[in-house]
Order: sequence, then structure tokens, then C-alpha cells
Amino acid sequence: MVDFKTEFKKPVSSARNLLKKMKWLVFGAAFIGLGISMPSCPGQQALQQQVETLQTKLSSVEKQSAQRDSQMKQLIAEVSQLRSILSQLNNIVGAQNISIKELESKMSPKSRAMPKHSDKKKGK
Repeated sequence: MVDFKTEFKKPVSSARNLLKKMKWLVFGAAFIGLGISMPSCPGQQALQQQVETLQTKLSSVEKQSAQRDSQMKQLIAEVSQLRSILSQLNNIVGAQNISIKELESKMSPKSRAMPKHSDKKKGK
């Protein structure tokens, strides 16, 4: 029978120990390399295709968003121009309203004082 207490107490050469460690290290590296290089699940390619499709859709949506953003900026600029034009138009209409009221007030007394002309011809 083997006495395990004495068997494990024997010194092991460092080269032999190093070879054992290297064997496990190479085996582990090969296993990890295979795991990285090969798909880990059956649906990985389909998932990758979906990701690529979504990325292309996202880029097209970003382009559309940028276009709409520039359109909105142009519309905002046009609306501000319209507001300034409407403000000027309001001032002009207000001034004309005042002028019209002044003319009406000046014409009222004159129109009352003037005799009405008839279109009837005399003698017929």
C-alpha cells in the first residue's frame, strides 16, 4: 500500500511542475480560443443580422432626424419673419384706421351741409 503522507512530501522537480502548469495553461487558452472564434449559441448569427439591420435603420433615422431638424430651424426662422411682418402690418393698419376715422369725422359735417343733387333732368 502507498503511504500518501510520504508520497506528497517528496520534492517535485520545478521543470516537471512547470510542464504540468504549461499543459493546463495551453489547454485553457485553446478552449477559450475556440469559444471566441466559434459562435457560442445557435441563434448568434441571426441576432448579429438583427443588430446590423437595426444599426442601418438607426443611421437612416438619424439622417431623417437631422433633415427634419434643419427644416424646423428654417420654419422657425420663417415664423419669426412672419411675426415681424405682421407686427409692421398691424402698425400700418392701425395708422390707417386712425386716418380713416379722422376723414370720416371731417366729412360728416360737410356732407350734411351740402345739398343733394338730383339726377333728374329739368323739363322732361
